[in-house]
Amino acid sequence: MSITPYETKMRAQLRACWLGKNIGGTLGTPHEGNPGPLSLDFYSPVPDGVLPNDDLDLQLVWLYYLRASAATAVTPEILADAWKQHVRFPFDEYGYGLRNAALGITGPQRGSLDNWFGEGMGAAIRSELWACICAGDPDRAAGFAWADAVNDHAGDGVWAEVFLAALQAAAFNGGDKLQLIHDALRRLPADSATRRAIEYTILHWSQSSDWKKVRAGIIARYDNGNFTYAVLNVSFTILAWLDGEDDFGKSICLAVNCGYDTDCTGATLGALMGIHHPDCIPANWLAPIGEAIVVSPEIVGIDAPANIDELVEQTLSLAQQLSGFSPEVGAVSICQPATNNPHFQLSANFATISEEAFHSPRAPRDATFIPFVQHGHWMRIGTEDFEDNDYLAFRYRLKLKSDAPFAIMTYANSDAAVWLDDRLINRICGTTAQSHHYYSASPHRAGPYLAVMDSPEKAEYVLTVAYKLPASGKPVDTVIAVADAKTHLWLPHALVECLEHPES
Repeated sequence: MSITPYETKMRAQLRACWLGKNIGGTLGTPHEGNPGPLSLDFYSPVPDGVLPNDDLDLQLVWLYYLRASAATAVTPEILADAWKQHVRFPFDEYGYGLRNAALGITGPQRGSLDNWFGEGMGAAIRSELWACICAGDPDRAAGFAWADAVNDHAGDGVWAEVFLAALQAAAFNGGDKLQLIHDALRRLPADSATRRAIEYTILHWSQSSDWKKVRAGIIARYDNGNFTYAVLNVSFTILAWLDGEDDFGKSICLAVNCGYDTDCTGATLGALMGIHHPDCIPANWLAPIGEAIVVSPEIVGIDAPANIDELVEQTLSLAQQLSGFSPEVGAVSICQPATNNPHFQLSANFATISEEAFHSPRAPRDATFIPFVQHGHWMRIGTEDFEDNDYLAFRYRLKLKSDAPFAIMTYANSDAAVWLDDRLINRICGTTAQSHHYYSASPHRAGPYLAVMDSPEKAEYVLTVAYKLPASGKPVDTVIAVADAKTHLWLPHALVECLEHPES
């Protein structure tokens, strides 16, 4: 059977998509988290081979699991099982998703419930597989993207992947860039910050064509302190595509030069440009990395393709396998702390304490602690909760199942003090910690918010955390986590008893 011109073009687009993904990700990985702007015009440093990147890793998990299980549909539950079996990343929303799964939370709530990073880039970077198996059909690609994203995201973390999957699927048909972008935006609600930010990007780039000026405006309006915030980074990707003059190297360097989540912006734009113009990738960009597929060690139990050609063939195979399934975009929850949540509830106590007690090396002793139920690890403490006092303390029971080193994260936007039993183990200046661009509410990048216990002495402790009312009068936002000190994966049942999911 002869190969048609359409099939030849399709294979070329798939090859260029995955090549562009690897090139852009390798370019951006060494600079991830850099607030920028940068001034790259090529790899820096020049790599000796492709760098592993979760941007591709997670799509290889979907590809392997769906093919191995002969799936004919894609749902949040199916992908959650794939994640449980094959992903050990502790990073940000990935760690939260694994924690929620361990607590018995399924379906779209797995990504929305109590997830500080629900609007990070972790789903937006997984859009290419759905675009490739739905080439030319953006509505269908958007439905697959929704089923994917809700596993570990909410709000604009979901809408970012829906937008990119639709955009990349439509790009298989070619066409004007601005028209493709506006068509993909139609699938997002009018109040989506992703949609508003991209519309802002288009408008101000068309007026000035000064990428640095437009970048500064995007940051001023949408930076929320998390360098992986999807709204910001997807806007950088679009800005670089518009300003790059269809020059592959210039475009992906512009995306990375915007800073922030650089591996994601570079990889996403590289894949998009490969789909849109499959002959756009110069040989000098491919030479340092080749066509091998490299997988991160946190991905377990999959048989990954060895190279780009195998990845293309497996993508085509999955497209045929799922050809009879057309998912739709479902409901998208907002990103916020859990309230009145029946899925997991943390037994705790709280008390107002004195300034002297807050600064003491010993845990508060004279305060009257009152029992209450905390609906999740992410808590928002209103000014009214302080009862005209400047300090509030919370007490938990911490239970361990092994004697391995563990870590306690107490991320907060205020000054905080942490005691284990009666010993002070951490004291945090909220203003100083918050000013650092990289630190956030994830054990793997918590910085001063993390206290490591190298030699546990027993299986149970009393954990006390106290907060100072911020001078701004704003609520205290805090996340408390107990994690494995080596892997940074959450120990979901360690902090307190889960009332509906008791420890066995």
